Amino acid sequence: MTRVLIVDDEKYVRMGIKSETDWSLIGCEVVGEAANGIEGLEAAETLRPDLVISDIRMPKMDGIEMAEKIIEKCPGTKVIFLTAYNEFEYARQAIRIGVSDYLLKPFQDGELEGSIQRLLHLHPSVPASTRELEDNLIPLKSKEEIANRYVQSAISYIEEHFADPGMSIGALAESMGVSEGHISRLFKSETDISIGNYLTKYRIKKAMDYLKDVQVKVYEVAEKVGYSDIAYFSNTFKKLVGKTPSDYQAKGLE
Repeated sequence: MTRVLIVDDEKYVRMGIKSETDWSLIGCEVVGEAANGIEGLEAAETLRPDLVISDIRMPKMDGIEMAEKIIEKCPGTKVIFLTAYNEFEYARQAIRIGVSDYLLKPFQDGELEGSIQRLLHLHPSVPASTRELEDNLIPLKSKEEIANRYVQSAISYIEEHFADPGMSIGALAESMGVSEGHISRLFKSETDISIGNYLTKYRIKKAMDYLKDVQVKVYEVAEKVGYSDIAYFSNTFKKLVGKTPSDYQAKGLE
């Protein structure tokens, strides 16, 4: 799991980022919070997060100075700034010191997850095929990588029933003659993610394949991968891919 530190002087902003972001879907966990740059720097030195999500303007030490010191003391740590419109140019300049990305507040649902996905899983400087980029962005273990036959069967069930909007863990477990709790524990230990998150990621990867056909409509793709609510599909797609289905269809991962 990617370790995340949230730094913002507004308590309710920190709470909102923490509670409204789908951390498990993108393989992250929040390991700490801080209310200003000094606390953020201390927390980073102690907790060694992989990613710091920070406001720019904070008391005692601003986000720019804090980020410089964190990057210097903990090389490899990635930083995303959340910036207000009047700080936009300031945030762009921060890229020069090694800040990885910035989002303009208020950001839309799915934007933060998408930014994190791109940041952690895509490496544009390394030449790779489209399929390699997609596999890096949404990594999933295949049946061939799994030793446990129950988990292999569960993945087969997902592959066969992902297009069914009503597909459930209960139905999967019943088809195998085991309890939901038992197969859920086995699945998580073998794949590192829950059955629900595996299903979501499998559906979105299939959607990426379908969207390569520019003639197909986004709502048709949503239906093909088991989503009856196109808005929910688009939001989930954006969280994992970092762009909307229509943007992906037009431009791919570029």
